[in-house]
Amino acid sequence: MSLNKYVNSYGKECYSGVKQDTKFDDLEFHIVEPSFEDDIQHAVHTNLGSFTVLDRLTGFGWRDIETGYRDMDGGFWLASGGFDVRESGAETMLDAIKWVKDYANNCTGD
Repeated sequence: MSLNKYVNSYGKECYSGVKQDTKFDDLEFHIVEPSFEDDIQHAVHTNLGSFTVLDRLTGFGWRDIETGYRDMDGGFWLASGGFDVRESGAETMLDAIKWVKDYANNCTGD
C-alpha cells in the first residue's frame, strides 16, 4: 500500500498507508489555524497517529517550540523546550515517534 493523502470529514489533511518504515520526509506538515494570534502551528495526521509542532509565546513572555504526538489509542506525548520533530533528523515514522517519546517532558503517554 502506498501513501495516500486525503482530506478527512473534519477538513484536515491526512495520510493513509503510512508504515513504521515510511520516510518521515515523505510526509508534508500543513499549517493549522492558530488558537492565538502569535502562534504558528503545523500538523501531520496519519494512520499511525498525529504530530503537531507549535511555536508559541509562553505565559512567561518567551517563545517556545514544542512537538506533540498522539497515537491512535489516544496516548499523547509532548516535548517542550525547543523541540521540533521536523528538525530531529528522524529518517522514518518510527524514528520520529521514538524521538518525541524520548524527549517528552510534559505529557508522557497518558
